[in-house]
Amino acid sequence: MATVGRRRRRRRGPAPILLLAAGAWLLWKGSPAPEPRPASWAAELPIRQYELGEQADLSGPLEEAPQTQAAADVSEAALPQGGAPAAANIAAISIDGSGGAYDGSGAVYIKNETDYSIDIPALLNQKTEIAISSKETAVLIVHTHGSEAYTPDAANWYEPTDTDRTTDTNYNVVRVGAQIEKILNEKGIKTIHATVLNDSPSYNGAYNRTLEVISQAMKENPSIKFVIDVHRDAMVTASGKKYKTVAQINGRQAAQLMLVAGTDAGGLTHDHWRENLAFMTKVQQKMNTIYPGIMRPINIRAARFNEHVTTGSMLLEVGTSGNSLDEALYSASLFADTLGDMLLELQK
Repeated sequence: MATVGRRRRRRRGPAPILLLAAGAWLLWKGSPAPEPRPASWAAELPIRQYELGEQADLSGPLEEAPQTQAAADVSEAALPQGGAPAAANIAAISIDGSGGAYDGSGAVYIKNETDYSIDIPALLNQKTEIAISSKETAVLIVHTHGSEAYTPDAANWYEPTDTDRTTDTNYNVVRVGAQIEKILNEKGIKTIHATVLNDSPSYNGAYNRTLEVISQAMKENPSIKFVIDVHRDAMVTASGKKYKTVAQINGRQAAQLMLVAGTDAGGLTHDHWRENLAFMTKVQQKMNTIYPGIMRPINIRAARFNEHVTTGSMLLEVGTSGNSLDEALYSASLFADTLGDMLLELQK
């Protein structure tokens, strides 16, 4: 989730210079190491997973660093032109904990980017001290980066308003949020959906604007206990190849999901981050038990991502920019159905 400007970018020099600039930016930025990959990836490592919000939720006005020119060029080049699908330069991968690269076991694995010690069994055994009402709004869905979109195809074609983004809410992550809202409400979990694009027209300060949206919604609906910030990730290599994260569920390809857990490790107050994480581990366990492989390891970060507002807050990454909208909607449906069942158990 790094900043993408609103103007069209143009290549300013030969590729080697761009890649050196991107590498220098990464060193200065202190970006986390990329996901562990098969050996075959060695020749084409992604420049960075630039959607994960490395600078999110810092004190004061948010100054999220701009996307590298190289990443902007290759990902824009990968977009389909003239309405034709562009799947030729997309590779499907699955990221889970089975290879031993992550802490955890069974259905729950984590990618811990903090210095905190995480006791997964203790978190799974921790009781969820949240009660919701069947008559009042319990869930709020928001989008800090609502214009994040997927690879257009014949069924879901859009004109991008920026790299892998569109302000058309029929085709970006707002559509995914609407699917989650629909299923939760159908299951009897009263849910509202804030469809405002907090990253448009300016990407800087998106988390601050989302916090304002959350605060206003909770002022109007004090019964809200769960806040879900729906995003999508991105993996793009220097050569322009995109990776989409997938799982085969019931004979159908789904976009992998990833929960991102904020903490107070970055210095901002977040007293109940372990309670948030405990609930996320339960969601992770349930999802991977019912739909093996659908969840990537939980990403535990130093930023808090506005998750300090409630003990039921979570950030959900639905696929990557390489996935199709249909793959994302399928995963979102499975997530909402499972989460809905879990929340029904909390109704009083």
